[in-house]
Amino acid sequence: MDERIGTVDLAGEYAEVGSEVEAAVLGVLRSRTYVLGPECEAFEAELAGFVGADFAVGAASGTDALVLALRAVGVEPGSEVVTTPFTFFATAEAILLAGARPVFADIEAHGFNLDPAALDAAINERTRAIVPVHLFGACADLDAIGALAAARSVPLVEDAAQAIGATRGGRRAGSVGAAAAFSFYPSKNLSTAGDGGAVTTCDSEVAERVRLLGNHGSRERDHHLLAGTTSRLDALQAAILRVKLRHLPRWNQARREVAAGYSERLAGLDGVELPCVAADETPVWHQYAVRCRPSAQRAAVCKALEEAGVEWRHFYPRPAYRQPGLGEARLPAGACPEAERACDEVICLPIHPRLGSDELDRVADAVRRAATG
Repeated sequence: MDERIGTVDLAGEYAEVGSEVEAAVLGVLRSRTYVLGPECEAFEAELAGFVGADFAVGAASGTDALVLALRAVGVEPGSEVVTTPFTFFATAEAILLAGARPVFADIEAHGFNLDPAALDAAINERTRAIVPVHLFGACADLDAIGALAAARSVPLVEDAAQAIGATRGGRRAGSVGAAAAFSFYPSKNLSTAGDGGAVTTCDSEVAERVRLLGNHGSRERDHHLLAGTTSRLDALQAAILRVKLRHLPRWNQARREVAAGYSERLAGLDGVELPCVAADETPVWHQYAVRCRPSAQRAAVCKALEEAGVEWRHFYPRPAYRQPGLGEARLPAGACPEAERACDEVICLPIHPRLGSDELDRVADAVRRAATG
């Protein structure tokens, strides 16, 4: 059996940039400045420049970044926040942690992001924010969603955890809303050696509030302006991110080439729907997600991938509103039919910048055998 093809390649990434990362980490250790400080400030400036925002503020995780962003734009207990049900639970969880109630609008019929029409119907007088998720590295419809947010005077908070560097309509994820949240978890396109996150914004007041909330409401020691929390990106992680950010454009381009390779190899299969890309968007392919139907075909494809030594992922097996952790915010089955159909059909194939042609052939051959058998 050939070596197993993984969904991520941290070993390969380390082989490529490990010496740079080690030098950066050693510099932080020698500086003895581990929390905040010049490395964090430099990374925040570089991230803001990359995204096209005026400000970036580090956080301890992507989830924290979303909670801080929601609180900073005025989400408070008793309010509602509209988002997608087809996402990692952290999106809905962050809304709960900000004290609000998540309200779910369905996704597009042939995509994975919020349907603007469904979003429009879900907004009401209690809505205090809209959270589109740029899922799998592809931007939601920022023009339509942004127009809705502006017309209703509701802040737009982008969940850009999977989409750093993605564009739609000429704008980068993280530069459009009142604020945006990024995650740097090790599996992300831009990753730390642990947890980490950041908020980007073009609003100086939002940036300042995020910074206060993440540092116990304090600008200076022993003087606390509000009740916040501890959520700071540490200097070691910031140093690692600074190294990797320099390589990110090249890595994202490599992901696009891998995605194109999949699309070429898998074209024309009955019952296998490939991800579609709008003319005005450039995804960064955090995941390459195909839909397989009926369920028997999906099961056959998953089995074929396993037998070929190919790792795959099921993102996400149930809509967020069916998770027990939502409590009273849970919804019955059938509430968002398109999201539930995606949950039943999706398979995420391996994708990372170092996936070669032979590996692409092996993955595609397994999918084609199962789909045509």
